[in-house]
Amino acid sequence: MNRYTKDLNDFYAVRLKDYSMEGSSLSLTVEDQQGSPFTIAVSFYKNDILRVRLYSEVFQLCYDLVNSKFLIPDNDIKLSQEGNLLTVKYGSQSLLIGREPFSFAIQAADGHLIYEENFNDVNPVGEKGEDLIPPMGFSKDNEGNIVNVNICAALRWNEHIYGMGERFTEFDRRGQQVVLMNKDTLGCRDETSYKNIPFYLSTYGYGLFVNTSSISEFNFGYDSNNSISIHVPQSCLEYYLIAGDSMKTILSRYMELTGPAVLPPDWSFGLWYSTGFKGNSSENTLADARRIRQEGIPCDVMHFDCYWLRDDMWCDFVWDEKFYPNRIDMLKTLKEMGFKSCLWINPYVTIKTDMFREGAERGYLVKRPDGSVYTEDLWHGLLSYCAIVDFTNKDAVKWFQEKVRTVLLEGVDVMKTDFGEDIPLDSVFSNGKTGREMRNLYSRLYNQAVFEAMESVKGKGNGIVWARSGCAGMQKFPVCWSGDARSSFEGMAAALRGGLSLSMSGVPFWSHDMGGFYGEVKEEVFIRWCQFGLFSSHSRLHGTTTRQPWAYGKRALDIVRDFIKLRYRLMPYILKNARKCVEQSVPFVRPLILEHPNDPAVAGIWDQYYFGDDIIAAPVFGGDNTARWVYLPEGEWQDMLTKKQYTGRQWINLSCPLNYMPIFCKAGVKIPMEEKDYLYIKGGDV
Repeated sequence: MNRYTKDLNDFYAVRLKDYSMEGSSLSLTVEDQQGSPFTIAVSFYKNDILRVRLYSEVFQLCYDLVNSKFLIPDNDIKLSQEGNLLTVKYGSQSLLIGREPFSFAIQAADGHLIYEENFNDVNPVGEKGEDLIPPMGFSKDNEGNIVNVNICAALRWNEHIYGMGERFTEFDRRGQQVVLMNKDTLGCRDETSYKNIPFYLSTYGYGLFVNTSSISEFNFGYDSNNSISIHVPQSCLEYYLIAGDSMKTILSRYMELTGPAVLPPDWSFGLWYSTGFKGNSSENTLADARRIRQEGIPCDVMHFDCYWLRDDMWCDFVWDEKFYPNRIDMLKTLKEMGFKSCLWINPYVTIKTDMFREGAERGYLVKRPDGSVYTEDLWHGLLSYCAIVDFTNKDAVKWFQEKVRTVLLEGVDVMKTDFGEDIPLDSVFSNGKTGREMRNLYSRLYNQAVFEAMESVKGKGNGIVWARSGCAGMQKFPVCWSGDARSSFEGMAAALRGGLSLSMSGVPFWSHDMGGFYGEVKEEVFIRWCQFGLFSSHSRLHGTTTRQPWAYGKRALDIVRDFIKLRYRLMPYILKNARKCVEQSVPFVRPLILEHPNDPAVAGIWDQYYFGDDIIAAPVFGGDNTARWVYLPEGEWQDMLTKKQYTGRQWINLSCPLNYMPIFCKAGVKIPMEEKDYLYIKGGDV
C-alpha cells in the first residue's frame, strides 16, 4: 500500500469556520483549501482521553474495537477564546486550536506540547504545497470520492515510538513504514506481521489509537523525518489520543479502552510440550509423556499439532483413527498424569472434507464476488484448495463452535488457533464487507469464536486460545504466540523484538516456539531459546522437528530441565504478577523503557526486559561463554543465579556459560517461590 499516487488529491483543514460545545463534546466546522467544509468532532473523557472524529457528511464506524464502558465523559472542561486561539482545558491537559491557519495540539500542564498536528511539513523548494505531507483531512480521487483519511503528527527530533502490534523489525518504530495488513509471515524476519494493531506510544507522553481494522499505512519519520503520517482507506475516521503521567499509565488506559485484559487459567503458565508433526501417534505421545515424568521435567500441556487430523483433511475436527485409535483413553491417561491436552486448528477447510460440503450447502463459507464459495491455495501447495469459515455469519459461528465443543467434551482442554491472516482481498463476507475490509478483523472474530466456545464448555475463567493472528483487543482472548521463527540466534532475537512490540501494543500474555519453528536446531540455540522462553509469560516447546529435551544430549537436558524447574519454583511470583497484569492493565513482559521512561540509556534497549515487576531477564544470543552486556537501571540488583550484588545505572559485561542466563532481582524484594519441585501446577483442573 502507498497513498502517494498521482490520482489522489489532498484536502485538509486550513481554517476554523465555526464551533459549538455541548456537554463534553466539541464540534469544529473547518474548511479545506478550496473552502469546502468538513467536521472535526472532539469528545473529552476522564483519564485524559480525547476521541477525535473526522468526517465530511456522515460519520459511521465500520467496526467498533472500543470498550465503551471505559469511556466516562469529562464534563469538567473549560473552553476559552483569546484572539486566534481556542483553548479547552480538560483533566491535566489543554487542547489548543488555532483558527486561521488551523492548528490542533495538546499541551501538558507544564507547557510542553504532548501532541501536535503537523500542517507545515512541506518541501521548501518550489511552490508551497509541493510534496506536502497531508495533515488532518482527506485524499480524494479525480471524481471527488474520498479514498483516504489522513492525520499527521509532528515527530520531534528526540522522540521514540513503540507498538503497532507484533513487529520483528527494530523495536523503535522511528524511521519505519508500517502497513497494517495481517500476513502469514513465515520466518518472522521482515516488516510483515501476524498481529497488526493501530496503536503507538510516544516518549513525548501520549498514545494514539486508530479505531479501525482497515489495511492502513503509518509512516514514522519514513516519508519525512518531521512527521508521523497516517493514511486510512475510509471515508471517515475515529481515533483516540491518550495522555497520562507515564508511558505505563498510557498503555494501561489503552488496554482498558480496547479490553479489558483476561487472565488465562493458572495451568497455562506451566510448560507446553509439542508432540511433533507427521508420524506422531497415541503411542508416541504417551511415550513422551512418560519420559517427561521419568526425567523429572515439570510440564502441564501436551500439544497435538496438525497431524492429529487426517492428511489433506484440515481442519475438519476429525481425528486420524489410524494414529489415534483410542484417543479417549489416551486423553484420559494424559489427564491422570497431570497433563492438559491442546489441539491445533485453523479456520480453513480443504475441499476434500465433508465439513467443506456442509459449509458450502449452508452458506457458512466466504464467497467470491460472483457468489460462489471462495477456494484458494492457502497452504502454498502443501494441501488441496481450502475454503474459509465466515465468522460474520452468526450461524456459521455456532456451527464452528459446535465442532470445537465436540473435541473439548472428549477431554481436550485448549485449542491452538493457527492461521487466519491471508484472507483474499476480493472475497465477500455475509455482512457485505470484502476481504480488504475484513483482513485484519477476521483474526479477532475467529479467536473470539473459539474462546467463547472454550468458556461455554470449561466455564468462566477457563477461556484460553493459543493464537497466531490478531488485531486490536486481543488481550481479551489470551494467549498469543509469535509464529514461525527460524531456528537461529537471529530468529530468537526477532521473536523477542516481536514480543516486546506486542507488549507495547496492549497484549499482556505472549509466547514463542522454544528452539525456533523451522530449520536445523543446534544444541546451543535450543538451550538459549529455552532459557529465554522459560522467562516469557508462557512457555512452549514446539517446532517442525522434535523438541524432546533429551534429543539434544545430556548437557542440553540437564540445563533445560534446571531452567524449567526454576520456572516452576517461581510459579507463585508468576501467578501473582499475572493477576496484577490483568488488574492493572500492564504487560507481563515489559521493555525497560516502560519502567524507566526518564532514563535515556533504555530508549533503544530491546534485548532485555522485565519479567513481571521485580525481575530483569537478559537472554543470551550466542553459545557457551558468550560475552553479554547488560544494563541495570536505577536501584540495587542481585543476580538470581550467582547471588552477586550490583548497583544500577550501569552497564555490566558478563561471560555466559551455557548453563547461565543473566537474571536480576531487585535487591531487598522478596520473590515468592515454591520450596520444592512440582511436576505440574496443582489445582485449576478443567
